[in-house]
Amino acid sequence: MDALKKDAGKLFLLFFLCISVVFMAAGVIAGGADAFSGLLRVMTSSEKLVTDVLADQMGGLGGGLLSVGLVGLISWAVLKFSGAKIGGASFGAYFLMLGLGFYGKNPLNILPVLLGSFLYAKVKKVSFGSVANMGLFACSLAPAVSEMMFGSCNPWSQVVGILIGVVLGLVIGFVFAPLAGHVANMHKGFNLYNAGLTAGLLGILLGGMYKQLVLTPAGTLADYAVNAVKGGSHQMFFNIFLGAILVLTFVFGLILNGGFGGFGTLLKRTGYKNDLSALDGGPLCLINFAVLGAFGLLYMNIVGAPFTGPVIGAYISMLCWAANGSHVRNVWPIFAGYVLVSLFQGDGLTWLGGQGILLGVYFASGLAPISGKYHFWWGIVAGALHACVVPYAGGFHAWLNCYNGGFTSGLVAMVLIAILEAFVPEKHTVK
Repeated sequence: MDALKKDAGKLFLLFFLCISVVFMAAGVIAGGADAFSGLLRVMTSSEKLVTDVLADQMGGLGGGLLSVGLVGLISWAVLKFSGAKIGGASFGAYFLMLGLGFYGKNPLNILPVLLGSFLYAKVKKVSFGSVANMGLFACSLAPAVSEMMFGSCNPWSQVVGILIGVVLGLVIGFVFAPLAGHVANMHKGFNLYNAGLTAGLLGILLGGMYKQLVLTPAGTLADYAVNAVKGGSHQMFFNIFLGAILVLTFVFGLILNGGFGGFGTLLKRTGYKNDLSALDGGPLCLINFAVLGAFGLLYMNIVGAPFTGPVIGAYISMLCWAANGSHVRNVWPIFAGYVLVSLFQGDGLTWLGGQGILLGVYFASGLAPISGKYHFWWGIVAGALHACVVPYAGGFHAWLNCYNGGFTSGLVAMVLIAILEAFVPEKHTVK
């Protein structure tokens, strides 16, 4: 126990493994033998946005959860066996993988991307561990791999499609790290979902080439559209399932931390370039994970959200930065910005409870450093801007980037931070 308390890396790896096994076990229990046939359907389907892996025509509840758990297990293995330094960024990478396993990623389409990242490390003569986090983030474009392999608009055979998908995944994994390093300068660290902006920009290029060089000559461009694979709402199941995970995490964090000591200090951090695991320790990050998770789950119930795969996935993705910048104090203004925009929507509560808007608000939490450093009112502005843009951003990258909300956060941060740095004196920001 002392080792886990002092070493955030060991604690996080144990946490990742337990979460992965819990999701896999839940899938097998919920689906029985059908969970494995459901898993196969998930892996052999087009996964461009928005594909609910819990839908009956996909994996169903059992197969979908099994697929999500396997994505988590693969992510855990990459982090553990690559020798990666486990901290706040790794926490983010793992839970983004887990969350987007509900729509966009599966155990098949992430493998070529991860292999591409491994090859990048070999070519650059660095350890795979040093780029492992970025390899996981690169899987944001895994839907493009599935679309090449199994897309219904493609003019090639499935065998050829699989080969093209593998090659594309290798290329994505190979180029993602240098691109992400450059893109980070564009928003100056004020978008926690840096990979979302990177993937969005790369996705615009890939989507444009795919439409212009493949779909247009094949005459299938008019048939290409956002996936509309929708599953039902599993409200009772996920309230109990996620609630139990949050309670157990909270209690475990309290035991390791010896109470709430230091949590107030964590809540005072701006979230701007804050690795909470290094600053506050692993146990407090688990407490923060549980508290932030309770906030997000309560919000979901208040607005009457459908408990579909994409909504649950976005919710879990929100929790990814609980060890690297996000907490209730700097996240609530972002949500308030969405509520503000809802006042112009007629029936605001219905609008707030829409699946697409839920996906947006949870990823808008990546703008938390803005509300942390520039005070809550600018966080409200950031959230409101995000709410206006996110419904339209997916078309830019042809729905091939499953971090669409993170892409939108990057666009908002680029514009808003330039304005704030020009007109808000440093003395008026939070240190």
